[in-house]
Amino acid sequence: MARDRETIHILLVEGSENHATLIREALESGHIPVKLTVAQNLAEAHACLSESLPHLAIIDLLLPDGNGVELLPTQKEKLAYPVVIMSSQGDEQTAVDAMKAGAVDYVVKSSATLAEMPRIVEKALREWRHITERKQSHEALQESEERFRSFFESAASGMAIIDLEGRVLRVNPTFCRLSGYSEAEVLEMNILEVTHPDDREKTRHLYDDIRVGRRRVVDHEKRYLCKDGSVVWGHATVAGVFGSDGALRYFAANVHDITESKRAQDQIRESQQRLQLVIDYIPQHVFWKDRDSVYIGCNRNFARAAGVERPQDLIGKTDYDLAWKRAEADFFRECDRRVMEADTPELHIIEPQLQADGKQAWLDTNKVPFHDAEGNVVGILGTFEDFTERKRAEEELRAAHRQMQDIIEFLPDATFVIDRNRQVVAWNRALEEKTGVRKEDILGQGDYAYSAALYKTRQPTLIDLIGCSDPEIEAQYNFVEKKGEILFAERFMPNLYGGKGAHVWLKASPLHDPEGNLVGAIESIRDITDRKEAEENLKETNRELDAFVYTVSHDLRSPLTPIIGYADFLRENCSDRLDEQALDCLAEISTSGRKMVALMEDLLTLAKVGQVERPAKPVDVNQVVQGVAEEWGSRILDAGLTMKRESLPALQVTETLLAQIFNNLIGNAVRYAGREGGPIEIGGECSGKMVRFFVRDHGPGIPTEERSRIFEVFFRGATGKMVRGAGVGLAIVQKIARLYGGRAWVEETPGGGCTFCVEMEDAPRP
Repeated sequence: MARDRETIHILLVEGSENHATLIREALESGHIPVKLTVAQNLAEAHACLSESLPHLAIIDLLLPDGNGVELLPTQKEKLAYPVVIMSSQGDEQTAVDAMKAGAVDYVVKSSATLAEMPRIVEKALREWRHITERKQSHEALQESEERFRSFFESAASGMAIIDLEGRVLRVNPTFCRLSGYSEAEVLEMNILEVTHPDDREKTRHLYDDIRVGRRRVVDHEKRYLCKDGSVVWGHATVAGVFGSDGALRYFAANVHDITESKRAQDQIRESQQRLQLVIDYIPQHVFWKDRDSVYIGCNRNFARAAGVERPQDLIGKTDYDLAWKRAEADFFRECDRRVMEADTPELHIIEPQLQADGKQAWLDTNKVPFHDAEGNVVGILGTFEDFTERKRAEEELRAAHRQMQDIIEFLPDATFVIDRNRQVVAWNRALEEKTGVRKEDILGQGDYAYSAALYKTRQPTLIDLIGCSDPEIEAQYNFVEKKGEILFAERFMPNLYGGKGAHVWLKASPLHDPEGNLVGAIESIRDITDRKEAEENLKETNRELDAFVYTVSHDLRSPLTPIIGYADFLRENCSDRLDEQALDCLAEISTSGRKMVALMEDLLTLAKVGQVERPAKPVDVNQVVQGVAEEWGSRILDAGLTMKRESLPALQVTETLLAQIFNNLIGNAVRYAGREGGPIEIGGECSGKMVRFFVRDHGPGIPTEERSRIFEVFFRGATGKMVRGAGVGLAIVQKIARLYGGRAWVEETPGGGCTFCVEMEDAPRP
């Protein structure tokens, strides 16, 4: 199937948690990746559908708040995704009703059918694809028929559909105007009845040629007898229309009214030779002159360019009488003279021309000598094509290319561009400085010349991965990441700066022309050596700081134990000898000491985060969250909250650290959302090599001005001062995220509340 390699989003609407679990386990055992969203009733299902549409919905027929069929649209054709209806009891009428409502399948729930859910899903998706394809084919057929109808009815020529006996089955308005008959009248006639009596026998023979298979198309001129008795000449093209079995079904006739041209034939017979020559050379603008370069004719396009209303208005004029400049007229007449004196054509003369509308045009002109019946040169025939727009486009393209070169030249990042043949077309100054290769020595070079300049070897590099994948090339880089068509990578390049080398960040992008065709690619190289060294220094500093925090926290915790113990001992055993003020002081010492111990524990946790290695196998995050949720279970109930979880992706991060993240985030949601909040929502997704989780509450939220500081150690904020805690939990979350190449941040929940997000880089899978 086309979806075997992508995650299928399935909405399961199932009131039974047991059945939902069985279906989830069955789908997870299948070979298709599935993202399953579970709704227990119609209300939850409507809420899920309002957020996003699934690839497939599996809906139980009987739900706590209604019938599952209510989730289907009232009009079957408006269903945007396939639906499988389930029922605990088999009922033929129920199945029929579900299928009428738009479901692609109906399943009677049993252990066997639930276990077969991956196959049922594949079948439903396959059936949906077939339904979609049939719908598209039907719409395409309707569109094709509509186009034919529109073409047939609006055609400038007469058109008719004729059966094998010659009866007219369909006719367009143009044919009716040509013959003078109404459509109803023509449909009662045989095609021979509107044919002139002198042409009927010839017409009959031509139709017979198609009937017996001698010809499939006939093209002829004939006379038509109109309703008012007048005669019109038509140029008729008749084609046989054959069925899939090869049998002739009917005739299609196309008729052009050529009455006027027939009448004009006698008048233009004398100039037939010149007219034929004009037709042979007509690109767009046509003119002819006599021996003295006086115009004796032109076509309509040329008349428009010259500034006269009709071609006949040009007769008798010279170039000096028209819109062109004096110098242009001189040039035109000089060309005329050379052609006539040498009796030799001049082709593709590139010349400027100021036209009547004020437009300065560029012309590609052809001029040939014009002869009389005796072969004497009596004038010239000229044609020209206005290629002003093409020339302007070429100039704009050259200007754009120069502009691109200028921009690339002064980019701070080292940058080069190759064309579709992998020849270097741009090599900027920054790249010259890094490689020592001058642009004069590399522009126009192919055969991986850019790779030789960068790596001292001719082989594919990052820019050659555009549109393809090659693990061997990708292995040369610390990482290769793709966003759309753009590639990002990082590596150490030892040959830069004369062999000194540098850590670099690279970006390669395709280049397309306006039609979307790939015409080349561009790669930028940024020196990040200073940043890399700073990161290494920062890691060392952080390790030293963690060691210091760990030592201080451990050493400070030791003397606190006897302080708390002695204070509790005095309160319990000496209360009869101490006054109330002394007892209050001892209680305060004990409380403050315990707060100090909790703070030390948090600082120890924060310090030990960087000392943990990745586990050998991916961790099931769903189980981690389940354990944390159970720990918070009673407090969640006491706070009047509920928890809503999506299926979470696994990743190779230590289970204790994952538990630390979710314990802090869920704990924050419980403490700060309060009874006014909605459900605590937990979800996650994979994006390339990154895995992102979120914990969302619907409480009072965090003031905008505090969001940039809440991950700082000991920062509590205005809302945190009323809640128990040391202000270290979110700092631990941020540190764990950064340990695994990611980050943590907070967003505002739509409608109020906080959405805490944690993103971490997963380990490469074998």
